[in-house]
Amino acid sequence: MIQVLASYHALEFHHNPQLASRLSAIQNWQKKRMQHIHADIFAVPAHHLITQYFLEQLYSGTDFDVLAEQCERVLSAAKVFEGLFPDSAVRTALKATKLAVLAIELDHQLAQLMDHDLLDDHQDPAINDQHMIQLYRQADQAEARFHQLELLDELGLNLDKYVRSKVIFGIFRLSKGMTQRYQLNALYTFMNDGFAAMKPLKSAEVFFGEFTQAERDVIDEINSGNPNPFSRRVKHLTTSQTATA
Repeated sequence: MIQVLASYHALEFHHNPQLASRLSAIQNWQKKRMQHIHADIFAVPAHHLITQYFLEQLYSGTDFDVLAEQCERVLSAAKVFEGLFPDSAVRTALKATKLAVLAIELDHQLAQLMDHDLLDDHQDPAINDQHMIQLYRQADQAEARFHQLELLDELGLNLDKYVRSKVIFGIFRLSKGMTQRYQLNALYTFMNDGFAAMKPLKSAEVFFGEFTQAERDVIDEINSGNPNPFSRRVKHLTTSQTATA
């Protein structure tokens, strides 16, 4: 995990404002794309919190630099912070952080390939679906994207297995005062929001499973040459999901 965070800090956009602008534009496009493609599962009331958590924290969170710094401090001084959070919650949070870094790295590769003609010194780069299809195919990221989705499936399983416990949540809440003392507020918020997002769900594994299957379809459509690979996927919700809705 320390190596993962080191690779994040080594990304060029940290010291290249133009590349950072391109990356931000791609991330914003990705969020809109996901909201369109997954509109059916995102619209389920029980999914609102997990959708917000996914789009705003697991995917290119605005305060990710702060979260990364706090994760590094916990990892580099494990003896000091041992027992501060429940072990299962920490491991799941680190998996989620690793996923966030991977998402940034993959979009960073697309930003590096972006045509300079799309850039403007005073505005965000102009991006449309055709630009993104070209970037996806040029980057040849299918294998890495499929791996990303496998990790997301694992995260859903871990959330169900380790984070839904009321006992674990109760222990976690006891750490709030200590996290303020050690200035780990961003990490605490990241984990606490994850607990909150889980509460209305029947299963995180099911939610992420439907999401990742649709994303795999998109990758397949891009690679097959479909000129409109980002069309909306309408899913048939499970009985438990529709009941919750």
